[in-house]
Amino acid sequence: MFTIGFDLDLTLIDSRQRILTAAQRAFADLGHTVADAALLPHMGVPIDDVAREVVPGIDAERFLLRYRRHYDTDEATPVPVLPGAEELLAAIRSAGGTAVVVSAKQQAAAERAVADAGLDVTAVVGEHFGERKGEALRRFENVRAYVGDHVEDAAAARAAGCPFVGVTTGEFDEAALLRAGATRTVGNLALVVDLLPELAPA
Repeated sequence: MFTIGFDLDLTLIDSRQRILTAAQRAFADLGHTVADAALLPHMGVPIDDVAREVVPGIDAERFLLRYRRHYDTDEATPVPVLPGAEELLAAIRSAGGTAVVVSAKQQAAAERAVADAGLDVTAVVGEHFGERKGEALRRFENVRAYVGDHVEDAAAARAAGCPFVGVTTGEFDEAALLRAGATRTVGNLALVVDLLPELAPA
């Protein structure tokens, strides 16, 4: 048995528009207007940290409460599964492995996102970012790789003692992911299927 870890947003699902919509509404509740262009470079970072970055002095706790309410009650904004995600998860199962999600999303939001997307994974761990994702990954046996779109996912893989496979479906290109420490990069998740023979134990 082996385990492959995954980031969630912009790796398995594209929740970018729902995140932006909820954030804009939360900022407006607190009297601020923030352009999408200011938020996009921070995709994958805990949203309360993003709020502090783009609006210095904001009450991040109040913002977070409003953001979660808007995100959780948004039934109109679609969150599509990224191409290749379902095929890759099926291939991992067929090879005798398990897939786990470790996300910066709040636990309930991460679980809901996985359920809404119909993703077949063994476990979902929320509220971890960067190196702390590696702490969560170490709870699982024989982790062979962590797959993500964010440069901080490299820190997660290092902390877990496994390779980082970078996917260029988020805000970071191949060069940025390689500089961060990716051992391989792919343009979509379907290409990770071809890497399973070298990631899975013999």
